[in-house]
Amino acid sequence: MQTLSDTPRRLPSLDILRGLTVALMILVNNPGSWSHKFDFLAHSAWDGCTPTDLVFPFFLFIVGASVWFAFRRYDHRLSGQALRKIVRRGLTIWAVGIVISKFPYYNFLSGEWIAWHNVRIMGVLPRIGLCYMIGSVLVLGLRSTRRIAAAALLLLAAYEAMVYALGDATLEGFFGAKVDTALLGEEHLYHGYRNAAGERMAFDPEGLMSTMSAVVNVLLGFLAAKCIGQSGDHRCGMMRIGVWGGIGVLAALALNTVIPINKPIWSGTYVLYTCGIAAIVWNAVSYLTDRRSGTGKAGRVFEVFGTNALLAYVLSTLFAKIFAQMRVWNAAHDALVSPYARWYEILASCTSPQVGSMLCALSLVVLCWLVTWPLYRKRIYIKL
Repeated sequence: MQTLSDTPRRLPSLDILRGLTVALMILVNNPGSWSHKFDFLAHSAWDGCTPTDLVFPFFLFIVGASVWFAFRRYDHRLSGQALRKIVRRGLTIWAVGIVISKFPYYNFLSGEWIAWHNVRIMGVLPRIGLCYMIGSVLVLGLRSTRRIAAAALLLLAAYEAMVYALGDATLEGFFGAKVDTALLGEEHLYHGYRNAAGERMAFDPEGLMSTMSAVVNVLLGFLAAKCIGQSGDHRCGMMRIGVWGGIGVLAALALNTVIPINKPIWSGTYVLYTCGIAAIVWNAVSYLTDRRSGTGKAGRVFEVFGTNALLAYVLSTLFAKIFAQMRVWNAAHDALVSPYARWYEILASCTSPQVGSMLCALSLVVLCWLVTWPLYRKRIYIKL
């Protein structure tokens, strides 16, 4: 834990963008009903990119940008001290992801301990931790903008070459699934995807091989922050990354017919597309904050999450799991249900199933905000 006095000066627009991203992560991950969601709050079935598909790559892009600001005190060099900090934080984020995946460890409804033999090794937090470590080592080791950009292009080119040389960009043909199964074990992978026969498959959208391209989000985020930080004119730097973001989006759309924009395998076009939009959105947020006298009330709402981003995300997961272990009486169905399910039913009855589902998730966002608000007021930032 650290206070404002011993941290580098924070960039309001980056905190706000991070906070907005975390708020959306909580919103899309916790609907009142998975069967009643608006299309824009759902992931693409395979190819394509919905607003929901922008959330995770946005966060990795912001991780890269944060690395530039955080390591100014090390002159952006890969020293032994910097490396220890990177590894310690990366492994901590990974470990927290594993620990909360099995929370609360004891199923109070069935009266049984929750098994650990099938714990999912990868996931959102493990991928963040892994991308943070690899990305930080690369950018601090390479240092030069040209070398970092070359490394990003090389990673994407090598990854796409393996995708099509060792299989294809389909659920059944993606080579990364075979690598994950061999190295991690089928029981430690995500089983939410179904094949053509409708059978659940061991396929992890945060697998080891697709992490290779996800690291590029971190590299490009770092380059964006470097462009801004080293620009003599902040406004000029922001405009430059906005232009490069637009070029990235256009390039991804142009290549989409050859290399589809795809989140589950984290395709190269998906990286260009999402990082491009992230840069454009950051430019827009900066225009409303960094270039003016203050963040404004709306900006401060998201800044609360932005200053304790991973903590807010972890809290949302813990709250959801705690609610799942609780029961309240539902007279209409003459049964016991979780408080979250009951709250959804109340909201849906007053509005519609889809609106109620979204409002239920929004309620959890508000709850997490209320918990992190006192920390923001006292300028306390908890880093995992």
